[in-house]
Amino acid sequence: MSASSFPWPFRGRENRALSLAVLAWLLALNLWAVLSVRLLPLERPSQWSEEVTRRAPPFARFDAGWYNTIVERGYGPPPPPGRESEHAFFPLYPFAARLLHLATGLDSFACGLAVSWLALLLAVPLLVEEARERFGDGSRFSSLPFLFLYPVAFFLGAVYTESLFLLLALLAFRAVRRGELGPALVFAFLLGLTRAPAAAVGPGLSLAWALGRRGDGRRFAGAAALFVAPLAGVLGWVSGLGLAFGEPGLFFRVMSAWRHDASDPVSGALGFVRELGDKLGNGWFLRHPGALVPYGHFVLFAALGLFQLRLRRFADAAWTGAALALPVLTGTVNGTPRYTLTIYPAHFAAASLCEGRPALRRLWLGVSLFGLLAESALFVGWHFIS
Repeated sequence: MSASSFPWPFRGRENRALSLAVLAWLLALNLWAVLSVRLLPLERPSQWSEEVTRRAPPFARFDAGWYNTIVERGYGPPPPPGRESEHAFFPLYPFAARLLHLATGLDSFACGLAVSWLALLLAVPLLVEEARERFGDGSRFSSLPFLFLYPVAFFLGAVYTESLFLLLALLAFRAVRRGELGPALVFAFLLGLTRAPAAAVGPGLSLAWALGRRGDGRRFAGAAALFVAPLAGVLGWVSGLGLAFGEPGLFFRVMSAWRHDASDPVSGALGFVRELGDKLGNGWFLRHPGALVPYGHFVLFAALGLFQLRLRRFADAAWTGAALALPVLTGTVNGTPRYTLTIYPAHFAAASLCEGRPALRRLWLGVSLFGLLAESALFVGWHFIS
């Protein structure tokens, strides 16, 4: 991967314009966050100490507190049974921020934001490059509004893993497209050190390699290696964490403090169906209509996955399908909006679906923008958004 061919931010007129647009989007998002906190009656009490709450930027809430703990102190001793802890969170993102924190002395939250924002600046030119390779120059920007107006797109500018995950996914698929198996495996493994849903990227990477390397002697071996590389990263962290603290099942014990079904895929699938049935039967959705949102994202991406199959984008559909299988196996639809955000081929599919349909495009992006404004305002006001 030569430096001259890499689409660096701010290098060249197009990438400079893209980078400035990303910074403008981040600025607008944070201005909206400040206004919503001051003007909208949405704010709830902070769950953190007064000192940590005072330091926290608008888009550092909930899981950002665990990441901030790792940035400041690393991973502490295991908690007592039944207690939540930072050990459920994967190391690549918080350790990148921790290195910056230790090297510069900057505030830990600021370091988390710096990693997210830098990753996003690096990712967007790669996304445009990918679109150009697929659709040509004329449509290379068409998917950007579908990504940046996605209802939970604010996580790309938050103290969360989304921007880093998006960057690594783009790098992995770029390496696959260029026939660079070694770098593809490295980026795929690093995805697995970012968060557990990285395992869903393996099928897409594997199929992309197999379909794009016909006649290559490494075709099937490379496809197999790419299938397991993200999962190897996930399992490497899970097992390494257990070895480091002398408790092989530490990760699963801590995860079960959040949700029991997360520790067992079989009970997870049963729990997913049971939870949906219970909520439908007891009127939960009527009392809490916001609980429908993750299911809406699930159905939307299922439809986009079918559209990817229709477009014969089989590697894209494999990633989308595997990602949708994860909430079923873990027993909860919570997290689906965040995890679908970074499936960038689905945003390509949405742009393709709306191509030549201006009314559908306006409706889609209008509803999405409303969702982004509403969900970001709720999030900074300490309402849990998954």
